Amino acid sequence: MAKVCFILIAGLDQQLLSRTPELSALASFDVRKPLQPVTPAVTCTMQATLSTGRPPGQHGIIANGLYTHNRAELQSHLDLSSFPEFRRNTSFWEQSNHLLGAPRFWQASKGWRGKVAMLFWQNSMDGAADIVLTPKPTHTPDGKTMTACWSSPADLYAQLTAQYGPFPLMNYWGPMASLPSSQWIIRAAQDVWKTHAPDLELVYIPHMDYSLQRVGPDHPVVIKEMQALDAALLPFIESVRASGGIPIVAGDYSITNVSRAILPNLALREAGLLLAKADEQGKLLVDYDGSAAFAMVDHQIAHIYCAPGRRGEVVRALAATGERGGRILTEPAEIDALGLKSDRSGDIILLAPPDAWFAHDWWPLGSAGDAEKPAWQFSVDIHRKPGYDPRELFFDPARKCIAQDPGLVKGSHGLVSRDPAGWPALLCGRDVAPAGETIAATAVAGWLEHLLK
Repeated sequence: MAKVCFILIAGLDQQLLSRTPELSALASFDVRKPLQPVTPAVTCTMQATLSTGRPPGQHGIIANGLYTHNRAELQSHLDLSSFPEFRRNTSFWEQSNHLLGAPRFWQASKGWRGKVAMLFWQNSMDGAADIVLTPKPTHTPDGKTMTACWSSPADLYAQLTAQYGPFPLMNYWGPMASLPSSQWIIRAAQDVWKTHAPDLELVYIPHMDYSLQRVGPDHPVVIKEMQALDAALLPFIESVRASGGIPIVAGDYSITNVSRAILPNLALREAGLLLAKADEQGKLLVDYDGSAAFAMVDHQIAHIYCAPGRRGEVVRALAATGERGGRILTEPAEIDALGLKSDRSGDIILLAPPDAWFAHDWWPLGSAGDAEKPAWQFSVDIHRKPGYDPRELFFDPARKCIAQDPGLVKGSHGLVSRDPAGWPALLCGRDVAPAGETIAATAVAGWLEHLLK
């Protein structure tokens, strides 16, 4: 039986590879194929599709976040302690494997029962695999981090910490996000491969995403970051090959240049459709129960949730913003054709213009809106914002807080190009390459299962 190590690198696309032909680790692969992502091409959605073989409408991970229509619906799977005041709310980066509505391919397979390790893949807690390591910081009441990761077996993270020091959480996300997080993950993955000998190891390497969003894919610093990552990967890939394993490397999406942010929640508020209410500090939070509509945004896609009978008003309010090049999907058939027909999806789906991304703000841009912003808007807070916020990658030294200017963001993702040249890359050996000129993300699970048998 073959052993496979599948390494998923954030933002690894064909353009990035073409600009770095001298790489040692990645240049050692015989085959490179375009990998067709699903929509939205974002972290949690792509990882769920790659491991289940299903589109997002079937596995239910329709974004990096989700909207809980009522508190009881997903109570057993979510940590709602951060916002007990709401019966309805959004939450991003939830880790439970039970949120998937489809089994991972190794759980559904009738012909294969090997040992599986998942390192830093999302939605991996609670029974996703035999071995799991995922970021899940726990904090003391005074704000200190007690531990940065959750693991199964429970002592795995402690063993890795003894070998390599604690996981550098500050380098995994936020203004200090950088190469050391990926270097630690690679060392941990190599240790797990050697010590635990899984038949399938899935590893997520995050840090290229940071530079690509900060400066855009065309900036020279991206090449230097890619070279540094390649150097870190080389001994790991060589050790997988030396042990008789099959290394496979893939990207999850392609980062494109962006120059502006679109604020659908502000448009809905100005139309009187999104209502806000004050928290204990007098800052304005979305009134999910009272609003006729609001947007849960994620990079270049937005899910719009509407109260019954208000869809027409919502569409008119969104269309009145005058954004060109984007799409407003209102019909179930359109949403189904995108692969997003799900009880969790918005009643309306927004796709951004190629040069734009969606910000969650419901206040005006600039200092005029500062008085309304909740405290978490000025900090790294990935769970309570109703959207992914790439501004958390930037620090404002003058104000000593997370930067507020959306114009700082130069790269985004989520849309899928019609041209395979704009897709992420899949790298493998010639003797194990999947058939065809391209491979769809929904076909990767079946291909991996075939290799493992």
